[in-house]
Amino acid sequence: MKKPTLIFTVLLFFLSVAGSATAQDQPKPTSGEPFLKEKGSKKGSDIKEESAEPETVINVGTLVQYIDVKREKWQDWLEKNPASLDAGALRKEAEVWIAGGDAALAETTLIMGKSGQRAKIESQREIFLPTKFFSVEAGLPFPGTFDLRNIGTVLEVDPVIPEAGRVDLNYAPERTAYRGENPPVVLPGVEAGDIRWPIFSTQRVAGNASLRSEQWALIGCEASLEGDEANQTLIFTRPVIHQFEAPAGNPAGKPEGVLTFEWIEVGHGELNRQLVESEDMSALIGGGLHQAALEGGGKIIDTRVIRFMSGQRLKNESVEEVIYPTRYIAEKGQVHSNPDSHETRNSGVSIEVDAVVGAGGGLVDLNMSLERVFHFGESIHHRVLIDSKWETDVTMPVFYTMRATTQTTAPIGSPVLIGVMSPPDEKGWIDSSRKMLLFVKVSR
Repeated sequence: MKKPTLIFTVLLFFLSVAGSATAQDQPKPTSGEPFLKEKGSKKGSDIKEESAEPETVINVGTLVQYIDVKREKWQDWLEKNPASLDAGALRKEAEVWIAGGDAALAETTLIMGKSGQRAKIESQREIFLPTKFFSVEAGLPFPGTFDLRNIGTVLEVDPVIPEAGRVDLNYAPERTAYRGENPPVVLPGVEAGDIRWPIFSTQRVAGNASLRSEQWALIGCEASLEGDEANQTLIFTRPVIHQFEAPAGNPAGKPEGVLTFEWIEVGHGELNRQLVESEDMSALIGGGLHQAALEGGGKIIDTRVIRFMSGQRLKNESVEEVIYPTRYIAEKGQVHSNPDSHETRNSGVSIEVDAVVGAGGGLVDLNMSLERVFHFGESIHHRVLIDSKWETDVTMPVFYTMRATTQTTAPIGSPVLIGVMSPPDEKGWIDSSRKMLLFVKVSR
């Protein structure tokens, strides 16, 4: 009976030795595993829970400017100066040409956003144009179906910050104008302003550039939008950096706040002066332009104040519903045509925002789409002869839209620029001599 007991004792001995060796082979906690601590370690008390340094926040925008230059002036400059990736010197020279009457600032558009996020800003008149005509017993061919064409400016961009001080831009600016009818108005029953065979001209550039934060780039050298062979349009772009340290907030308070949106109208020349002469673009975007606009006689066109809860989508609308025909039918035996189907379009202000309060309470991340739509009456596409007079028959609505769709991070208490757009004139055409600045301010 002693032999089994001896074997059992030996077995226990080897098992204990193997267990001890396994325990010794276990790796000790390292700095790469921050949530593991050795019992009794003095180093554990030296680990900092969080850095005391304030967070640095960066918003990145894209500025695009169109400058119409006399072709002779431009060609002369090209002969004396090789084309360069850095167009800063050319952009400065363009200011000299503008002051001397050899160039004109045609358009400026700007949209702020976040690195890696697509942003888009639009200032456009919507034109309905006939896509199919039908023969009728008397009068001109009848327009039964329509398509939509936008004229004005649009900028779509994907900015990425690969390293400090540099921005990679994927850009697609576009500028379109309505240039009358083809053929011109020579037929009876067609009056000046009627839209039947419209002519459009477009300047469109789609490309990429890697730029320093203050660097200008020439991205286009296009034919004049008005068809003037004596002029050429130079298209410039540059990144716009808004960088700031996160202000102290109220992390213990409820994650809610108030958003104040303001539309301020300024002159194009004054805005250009601010953009070109500013030595601190970040300060200009983060409140300086708002102050300069008001001190310089800028007009507050509209203000909207909206309360929000962090992480909840909010929507605010003040609109008029415009119901309009999308197709007409010319019935036999009837003088006027009949609308066959309809759609509804909202005219007014629409705001949609996702707002998230940062952990420190001093920042708010905003994902937003803001739209102002104007209704400027009707465009005429067909007339009928009644008692020797050509009367209006087929019409479509005229809308003008200013829209910004983007993301940004806003500090508490400062009016931050979202974008620069062009407002309409009194007839609903784009007025590039004036600029509409859109700001947002967060309060808690």
